[in-house]
Amino acid sequence: MLEKQIADKIKKIRKSKGYTLDQLGRLTDLSKGLLSRIENCQVSPPIATLSKISHGLEVPIGIFFNVEETTGEEGYAVTLKNERRPINRRGITAELDYYSLSSLKSDNLIEPFVVKYPVTQKKPTKLYDHPGEEFLLVLKGKINFIYGKKIIRLETGDSIHFDPSTPHRGQNAGKTESECLVIVIDKEKE
Repeated sequence: MLEKQIADKIKKIRKSKGYTLDQLGRLTDLSKGLLSRIENCQVSPPIATLSKISHGLEVPIGIFFNVEETTGEEGYAVTLKNERRPINRRGITAELDYYSLSSLKSDNLIEPFVVKYPVTQKKPTKLYDHPGEEFLLVLKGKINFIYGKKIIRLETGDSIHFDPSTPHRGQNAGKTESECLVIVIDKEKE
């Protein structure tokens, strides 16, 4: 249901800006075919791909996750722990659960998420890249953070601040679920 909402929002925003799939593809470095499959809910895009789409459409990435967004008239948005909106994914990132931490609607520079990494023995086959800056803090457990050709072990309390234009991905490295705070920063909105 939420995946359909994300697909519909992408299509609605793209059309409201008068972009064709070809034009959005050129703005995002994504293929027309992939964008079409995303809009038709045949593919569930990872956060990195959504970041590229939000950048191309010039909207905050959180707009895709929030059913109800606050306008920011008060200057803040509170998201209680039990009100976090889970984003369950299919396909290549099906093993990860994303939770949006903000419902503030504006030209935000940051987009905060909690990402849960279940125990897995699979080696990651795909890395992700997108513009901006990114910060990851391990809240519980431990992960192997793949950054280009490097593998960096991070444990509870460890963090990494990095340039996400280098292909990257986190993966659980323990025997229990890991959980990370991830903040994506869109430098182009500064």
